[in-house]
Amino acid sequence: MRHLLLLLLPLLLLSCRDDFTLEADFEDIPVAYGFLNAEDDRHFVRVERAFLEAGGNATVNAGISDSIYYGPEDATVVLENLRTLESTEMARVNGENFGLDREDGVFATSPNILYSIEDQDLGLQPGDNVRLTISRPGEEDAVAETVLLQPLDIRSPGDQIRPANYNRPLIVSWIAGPNAVIYDVKMIFNIREFFPADPSQNRNVQLEWTINNAYVPNDQSSAGQVRFEVNTESIYRFIGQALPEDDAIVRRFDDFDIQVAAGGAEVLDRRRLENANVGVTSSQSLPRYTNLSGGIGMITSQSFGFRDGILFDGEGQDSLRNGQYTRRLNFQ
Repeated sequence: MRHLLLLLLPLLLLSCRDDFTLEADFEDIPVAYGFLNAEDDRHFVRVERAFLEAGGNATVNAGISDSIYYGPEDATVVLENLRTLESTEMARVNGENFGLDREDGVFATSPNILYSIEDQDLGLQPGDNVRLTISRPGEEDAVAETVLLQPLDIRSPGDQIRPANYNRPLIVSWIAGPNAVIYDVKMIFNIREFFPADPSQNRNVQLEWTINNAYVPNDQSSAGQVRFEVNTESIYRFIGQALPEDDAIVRRFDDFDIQVAAGGAEVLDRRRLENANVGVTSSQSLPRYTNLSGGIGMITSQSFGFRDGILFDGEGQDSLRNGQYTRRLNFQ
């Protein structure tokens, strides 16, 4: 809805006595966002409407659920599997009933209206082309298509790494399908903290480190192999900055996990459009990306790869105990 706020340009018109209408006629514009994953048991898409009625206040309207959501009879949302030519109307649901709460902000948070179907209704598979259609009485349909991504297969690292050599990067590699083009790479460190003076405070701690949240490989192979390098010194630097020094705590490093998330071409196209309009020569306005014809929004696909329980070898554990970044954290 932010894109529909009316911007009032200075009118330097001398001796002008004409009256101006500063708000356009009502126009119903659907807004839709969805990240579909073929591995999910249930699929969700957010569909709203964006308009500013005459005399209205966009900020106030955004906080009223009836202003931003279509009523039960006002819109029909259909998801179609173009491989099987089967289509299903998505149910209008309250995301709160599925543990999906909307974050606080300008927009109304409750109810959190979404459109949903169970995967068994369409039997979506990786590589399928899907089409979303939003229909409203007397209005043009809004339509978007995307390709469902293949799940990621993480190939390295193996079960144990040797991170003590700062000059040797940690190689993270995975196999992706042909339609994945942009990736988030995350490491999750699993640490136990012990309180000798009060064992009731003993706890497990997880540190999540997003190493890169928009990695676009230059050399993704035709077989879908992607290679990403992590500076090993930065691993210790991150842990050293994430944990507080406390003589009352004794720590033990258990292992770490690797999580890679893949996004489709729509995500990359949107990022490139936004990046093209930054800097001192930009217009300072956020460009609007959409792959929803007849509306605004982005319907795309995502997939994930996960490998857990990766160990540091003895030298890596020794660097935690004695290295320059973590030696004051009482790793044992």
